[in-house]
Amino acid sequence: MASAVVTLHAPGRQETSEPRFEPRKIAVSFGLIAGGLCALFAILPSGEALLIALPVLAVWVWREPVRGVYVLVAGAAMIEIFPLNFPDSLTDKVPLFLNLNNTIGFDFPITPAEILMVITGAVAVARTASDQALRWPRGKLFNAYCIYVGVVLLAEVHGLVSGGDFKLSLWELRPQIYGFIVFVLTGTLLENREQLKRLAFIFLLAVGAKALIGTFRYFVTLHGNLGTGLEVLAHEDSYFLSLFITAGLASLVWIKDRRFVVFMTLGSAVAMLTLLANSRRAGLFALAGAVAVIALLAFKFEPTLRKRIAWLCILAVIGGSGFLVYAWDKQYGIQAQLVRPVRSLVDPSDRDFSSDLYRTAETNNVHITYRTSPIIGVGFGSPFIIAWPMADISSTYPLWNVIPHNSLMWVGMRMGALGFAAFWALIGLAVLMGFDLMRTRRDPLIRVVTAFALAAIAAEIAVGYTDLQLENYRNLILFGAVLGLLTRLPALKEARDV
Repeated sequence: MASAVVTLHAPGRQETSEPRFEPRKIAVSFGLIAGGLCALFAILPSGEALLIALPVLAVWVWREPVRGVYVLVAGAAMIEIFPLNFPDSLTDKVPLFLNLNNTIGFDFPITPAEILMVITGAVAVARTASDQALRWPRGKLFNAYCIYVGVVLLAEVHGLVSGGDFKLSLWELRPQIYGFIVFVLTGTLLENREQLKRLAFIFLLAVGAKALIGTFRYFVTLHGNLGTGLEVLAHEDSYFLSLFITAGLASLVWIKDRRFVVFMTLGSAVAMLTLLANSRRAGLFALAGAVAVIALLAFKFEPTLRKRIAWLCILAVIGGSGFLVYAWDKQYGIQAQLVRPVRSLVDPSDRDFSSDLYRTAETNNVHITYRTSPIIGVGFGSPFIIAWPMADISSTYPLWNVIPHNSLMWVGMRMGALGFAAFWALIGLAVLMGFDLMRTRRDPLIRVVTAFALAAIAAEIAVGYTDLQLENYRNLILFGAVLGLLTRLPALKEARDV
């Protein structure tokens, strides 16, 4: 099931050797770039900072177009869509996902993330026209994603023709297009194993940095007391933190480098602490789904580890059950957050009970709206029907009657059965491709990245069912990158070690 690629070679171009993977150098470069951007936007007004940052990034990306993918993935992992305005805020001062017409008064509604996508794509095409090769993704997964995007565009047109609001529709349209663009960029520009290692390491550095910020915020800024704030990071950060922990688990199975395993183990501990402090049930559900995928893949494709995996699962069930009994009545702190996802299913707290009631009414209203146009959906840009009474939370969530928490039902409501079919076909093909890679490739790097990709897809489905995630800019950028990786992995050279 390996995806094919179309390669365009410029005359006389010689194949270059793969760049060396140098973790320390990458970590230093990441720290300088990420820290420099945060400092730049903290010191200067957004307009002046963008006039400096975007040209510098454009020159940097020109030297190696895949760097645009690095920046987009790192930005998705680190930078909030909206500022959180904590006293220690750093990353949320970078307006990566905010319209320039709202931040600096630019007339056209475009975001720095979109400008970076355009720059990366333009550089790739320009470099190809001059002296380099460009590989266009092709195959069943690419075709499936094209079909899904076609249905998305149909929903946009249908919504506007039916009276939908264009500005509202952009909140629904943009994330889907972001995912596809990053999918194409990743599948096109990622050329070798070393670039794959760099992308993976940069993602882990970005999430690790965010975990450190969350831990510092919880213990130092908030003195261990969340108060009425309820979380230390944005909602979607819980998804990224769960993926860091998942990557740590996958590294124990497939990576033999002890230094990396130690790094991932320590980072996973910090990420877990921040995940619990962020108080999002959806993040823990995502973690559970992702860990289950890693365990199943390891059990299936690593026969020598089956006995250990079976015993670890048994011990985890026994230990987890014992902890549930011990901490069941805990109301505050980290222990309470560990128990909360399970307890909320049978004995929810006042907060969880109120949230569950709201989401039940919201889901019922989405079902009613879906039934008005079950084949092609109602399109983008219009509020859904409010038949079941819901609290008006527009003061904290302006799109409360446009984008529901159940993102999977959002697909059906907006795009109908046609959208459901296209979406699940895309997911199904990605899973089948991942299983085929696990079955046919022995390369530890390809196996660990494939396992992570499948776990990330499972985690996205989990959070998409429970929270506002399938219409989230940050999630969909990573989703596109993950699917792009699955199209490129079959073309990478096989190796015996990472």
